[in-house]
This record gives sequence, C-alpha cells and structure tokens, in this order.
Amino acid sequence: MGVTGSKAGSMASTGADHFTPETRVSFVLDASSKGCTGMFWRTSPSMSASSTAADWPRNGAQLQGWVSKEHPGWVRVDHPSGFWLPIEQSGHTVVHLPK
Repeated sequence: MGVTGSKAGSMASTGADHFTPETRVSFVLDASSKGCTGMFWRTSPSMSASSTAADWPRNGAQLQGWVSKEHPGWVRVDHPSGFWLPIEQSGHTVVHLPK
C-alpha cells in the first residue's frame, strides 16, 4: 500500500518544515515489534490524534512523506488528507527511513 502523488506534495513550507518533492523520502512502516499489524494515521503530530480512516497502513506498507524538523520524531505522509505517523512508538522504531 503506497500513497503517492497527492496534493500534499505541493504544500508550501510551514515553520521549519519544507515539504517539497525534493525533500520527500520513501519509508516502510513496521509496527510488528509491539505485536501490531500496522498503525492508525494521526491527524496531527500527536499520539492522541488517531484517525478512524479505513486506509491506515499495515506492516510492510511502502509510503512517502517528509521528516518533520518542526515536529521531531514525526513524518508527514504524502496522503490526500495530510496524515502524520510517529517514527517511534513506545521506544520501538515503526517508520523505517532510508539510511
């Protein structure tokens, strides 16, 4: 499941973040270390901001988005709804970025 080419890619800069096609990265979601099958989207960079959207990514999903400088530890996903994902949850990496 990959969500790419959305309007989020044309976003202007917000604060310290520069969400442009040039700064977009690919990553893989894997929350299996905590026994989860995936992770719910977040509507903002906050663990308590879970979304009930049915298209939440399952483990192994290849996604694209931007690592936030304004919100360290968060990725803004290239998704039409502008969802977010935490890089770690409970001390375990769930968003696996390229090295």
